Amino acid sequence: MVSRRNFFTMLLLLMIMIFMFMFSSVLKQVLNEYGTNSYAEGDLDTQGLRERYDALSKGLSDKAQALSNQPLTSKTFEEGDLDKRVLFLSKKSDNEVGQVVASWCEYMKRPLITYYTIKGLGDVEFTKLPEVIIVDGEFVNWDMDAEVLISLVEQGTCVIFARMPSPRIIQKYDGLREMMGIKTVYSENIAIDGLRLFPGFFIGSEEEYKEGPGNEGRQDLDLTIPWYVTGEGSKVYMMGVVNDRTRKSADLPSIVWRHAYGDGKVFCISGDYVTKESGIGFLTACMGERDTYNLYPVINAQNLVLTNFGGFSDENGEALNAIYDQRQIPLFRDVVWPSIVSMTERTGDKISLMIAPQMDYSDDKEPEDNLLIYYLRLLNEGYGEAGLSTKQFSSLSIKEKVGRDRVFWQKEAADYVLQSAYLDDATKYDEMKQSIPGLRTVVIDEGEGKPVWYADDEVTIQMATSDAQTHKFSEDLAVKSYETALGYSNVLLDMSLVSHPKGEDFAEFSRKSSSNLITFWKQFAGFEKTTLSESDARIRRFFALDYYDGRNGDEIHLHVDGLDEQAFFILKLNRDVIDEVTGAQITDLKNGFYLLDVSEEDVVIKVKERWLFYY
Repeated sequence: MVSRRNFFTMLLLLMIMIFMFMFSSVLKQVLNEYGTNSYAEGDLDTQGLRERYDALSKGLSDKAQALSNQPLTSKTFEEGDLDKRVLFLSKKSDNEVGQVVASWCEYMKRPLITYYTIKGLGDVEFTKLPEVIIVDGEFVNWDMDAEVLISLVEQGTCVIFARMPSPRIIQKYDGLREMMGIKTVYSENIAIDGLRLFPGFFIGSEEEYKEGPGNEGRQDLDLTIPWYVTGEGSKVYMMGVVNDRTRKSADLPSIVWRHAYGDGKVFCISGDYVTKESGIGFLTACMGERDTYNLYPVINAQNLVLTNFGGFSDENGEALNAIYDQRQIPLFRDVVWPSIVSMTERTGDKISLMIAPQMDYSDDKEPEDNLLIYYLRLLNEGYGEAGLSTKQFSSLSIKEKVGRDRVFWQKEAADYVLQSAYLDDATKYDEMKQSIPGLRTVVIDEGEGKPVWYADDEVTIQMATSDAQTHKFSEDLAVKSYETALGYSNVLLDMSLVSHPKGEDFAEFSRKSSSNLITFWKQFAGFEKTTLSESDARIRRFFALDYYDGRNGDEIHLHVDGLDEQAFFILKLNRDVIDEVTGAQITDLKNGFYLLDVSEEDVVIKVKERWLFYY
């Protein structure tokens, strides 16, 4: 039996607990500034960062242009003048490979010098040669340049074949074949069963890209390839696999490999991997294997963007009610949103919610009051931000659509700073830009440009790097490539497939998205989760900085020019591990990759040897 004294004590404690929970809930509501965008960085010097980027770009362009216009002779380059400069050999430099190489040089802060022939480099001293020669083997006059390239590699030049010569060319020139480390051209064109990616080339886990249990429907790589068998002195990073178990690993086709020849190194990429923008990661990974270390700037941003998020009007309500027994507004509020929150709690992602108040403007279904406030409050509680989507199922112009959406936005949340948007048609950027004052960053679909760039003086473009609904083998390679080159991913989830379904219900839609995000992005947990505004700020700082690095014994020195609050770098070590660092915080990304969060202009990294043998 409970005494009166204990009863009142228990009652008092219960009342205190009820009061505390109610008070905290009320306080949370009062202090939740849902009407403001907490990710709008008012103190970010966007103009200053852009001006610095323009100055750096002009400096790189001037240096490259001055050298590109000169004939290649021993007098073309001064000693040391080509430190961290790239020579691109191609008779057609404006093709898809040339565009990828140009993007890579911009991101890596390297001047790009383009020549259709390197015949004049035969008498240039090695100390005056470029850091690397990237070759588009499809557009080279091998009768003129083969012997010169072989001689340069023997002296110590690094060469990357971004695209291989044809197998017939390789068979024709014995010296070229020997320089590339090819022992045998087993076949010019043969079908294989899959590919194997070994650890340490890209950031992330090793993979076998082959159909099998758990991988049904994911194979979309080109498996009809030239079969090159490499010999001694070669290190293979990606190889073909076949079901014939009698074949030795050494005789399987090499896809990406490095060969040590003379004092130089030759990297070969067999396939069209550097014809797409994701090819920047292949070039970065090759440079990471060139020497004992490689150090380069990255963005360090992982975005999850929910485009075309509805749930504000009752459009398509009849169709949704027939499927879910719920109309659009309660479906998004009571089913879709809790599912998204559950997914992001497991992945750690922040939500960039690109809102579509309406998608069909031909009906009379106007967005309802207070729903925008409701979602903005939830975003603020869960570390997210809101922007606008421009996709629609009507015939309005972008100006008309955005105009109607902004009227709704001003009515509901006039103080919320809209600085991000999703554009489903990149050709209509100018029209959209004029319709959204204060716009700072725009998301476009995958394949519609470079990963990141400036659209104009004020706005950055962030291209989607993948779709959360799919993760085929080519997409996995692309993600690894972008993460290695930029420390960046921009995953899109199209919510119009929920509001206007095309056969798949939300349960399956949610299962596939959650499974992909939880499974395939776990290997990149060392990078930071961001919203679009946060990644925009990092992109601007990334473009505005320059850097210099060098090694002296067991110390690697980095100087960052133009440091604005913070900068991020990736360090790749091939025979060492980090011992001590000053001027930066270090995150181990595994397999020799480290992420540096730089807080000072001068960084010193002391390393110690991990193993003795490195070829």
